[in-house]
Amino acid sequence: MKRILATGAACLAMASAAQSQAQDAASAAPKPMDLPRDWSATLVQDATGLHDIMIDSHPGVHDTLNPAFKPRLEEGLTVALDRAKTTTDAGGWWWALRAYVASFEDGHVGINITQPNYGFATRWPGFLTVYRGADQIVADRDAGDAATPPLGARLIDCDGVAAEALAEQRIGQFRGRWFLEAQRVLYGDWQFISAQNPWISEMRQCRFEADGATRTYALNWRATPEDIYARRAKLAQRAETDFALKHFDDGGFWISTPSFNGDPSSETHAKLTALIADMKTKQEALRLAPYVVLDLRGNGGGSSHWSQLMAQVLWGDDWMIAHPEPAIEAVEWRASDGNIAQMSEFLDQLRASNGSPQYIAWAESAVDGMKVAKAAGLPYWRSANDEAPEDAALPPPAPQLMAGRVYVLTDSSCASACLDAVDLWKTAGALQVGRETSADTVYMDIRNPTLPSGLAQIAVPMKVYRGRARGNNEPQRPQYVIEGDMSDDAALLASIRRLQPG
Repeated sequence: MKRILATGAACLAMASAAQSQAQDAASAAPKPMDLPRDWSATLVQDATGLHDIMIDSHPGVHDTLNPAFKPRLEEGLTVALDRAKTTTDAGGWWWALRAYVASFEDGHVGINITQPNYGFATRWPGFLTVYRGADQIVADRDAGDAATPPLGARLIDCDGVAAEALAEQRIGQFRGRWFLEAQRVLYGDWQFISAQNPWISEMRQCRFEADGATRTYALNWRATPEDIYARRAKLAQRAETDFALKHFDDGGFWISTPSFNGDPSSETHAKLTALIADMKTKQEALRLAPYVVLDLRGNGGGSSHWSQLMAQVLWGDDWMIAHPEPAIEAVEWRASDGNIAQMSEFLDQLRASNGSPQYIAWAESAVDGMKVAKAAGLPYWRSANDEAPEDAALPPPAPQLMAGRVYVLTDSSCASACLDAVDLWKTAGALQVGRETSADTVYMDIRNPTLPSGLAQIAVPMKVYRGRARGNNEPQRPQYVIEGDMSDDAALLASIRRLQPG
C-alpha cells in the first residue's frame, strides 16, 4: 500500500548511528586532518573506496532505467585518480572527493569530514556576491575599500569567463545540481571564497556593472575576516526556527517543523512527537482557523511519517483517502550487507523506543525482504503497491474539515521528506508559498559509511522509487512567490495574511 511504502523516510537521517560512526572514525583515524600524510595515496584510497561502496550498495548500479549511472560512477573515479597524481595536501584530497560526489547530481549522495569542527582556511578579495534572480550581486564588502566593487554591483565576468560559467566551474563542479535555483541560493556566495582548492584558481580581475557603468577591478586576495561566517549567514537569509505551534490574535496558526528526522533517539524525534500531540489537543481550533501555516523553512528531510501524521490531524483520514497522492508504483531496496545492517540497526532503535507498530512493520519488511533477496543473489527486494482492481469503487465523498486555507511555506532548503510533505499537503488542498524548493532523485533512504582513511563519511541511498509522479531533481514551485528576506517571520506572516480571501 502507498502509505506503507511512504512511511519509510525519504531520507532516513539515522543521526545517532551516523554521529557515532563519525566520532569513531575521527578517533580511529590514522592521522588528524592537520598532520602531514601522503594525500595523493589517501585520495586514491578513498576515491576507490567510495566507488566500491557505491558498486556494492547503491541502487543505481543495477538500475536499467538509469543507464548513465554506471558510466558516471566510473568517470568520476577516473577523474579523481587523475587528480591524485598531483595532489599534495588536504585541500586537493577534499575537493577532488567533493567533485566526485557532486558528479552524481544527487542530493542524497553526500560527504563530510569526520574530524569534528575541521575547516579549511579561507581567503577572499574583500567582497562576496550572492544570487538575486539570475544575477550575481555584490552583497557584502569591506567597508571603505574603494578597490572593491560597490554593494549592488552586478558581476559580468572574471578573467574573460562569463559570470554564470564561472559559477558552474567554481561552485557547481563541487556542489552539483547547479541547474537548481536552490543550489544557487544556498551556495552562490562561494564565488569569491577560496578554500584551499587546487582544482580552481583565484581570479585576477573581474568586471562589474553598477549604475549603468562597467568597471574592471583587480582582485586582492587575503584572509577572510573573523566574522565571515556571521556575514555569510546574514546574506543567506536562512530562518533559525524551532518546533512550535503558534496561535495568533486573528485566529490563525503557524506550525514550524524545521526537520523530519526519523531517528527515534534524537531530540528532533521527541520534539515532533510532542508537536503532533499538541496539534491533536488543538485539532478543533486548527480546523476552524481562518488559516494554518505549515512552515518548512530549513527542513532538509528525514521521515515522511511525520507529514502523514500532521495531515491526518488537519484533514482527517477520510479526506486523505479521498485525495491520495499520486501513487508510487513500487520501492526497490538494494540488497547489500551494509544496507541490511543499517536497516537492522534502525529497526532495533524503533523497537527500543516503542515506535509506532506501522513504522516497525515497515522496517521489518525491508530488513526481511533484503535478506531474502540477498540470499537469492538478487540485486533488489521489491515492495510493490497493492493494485486496486480497475472496477474498484471510488472512495465515498469526504467532508472538508479545514474551514480556512492551509499554506505550506518553503525555502531553498526543502529536500527529501520535506518534498514528500509538500506533495502530500498540496494534494490535500494546501497552497505552497515562499520560494522554490531544492529537489531530489528517486534514490532514497541514506546510510553513512566511512571511507577507508577514516577521514570522511559519505551518504549512500539504499532504495529507489518506481513510478513516482515527481521526477528526478524536480523542485516544488510555489503558487505564490514571496520575495524578500525568508528569515523575517513578521514580513512573511504579513505576506500570507494578504493572500487571505476577502
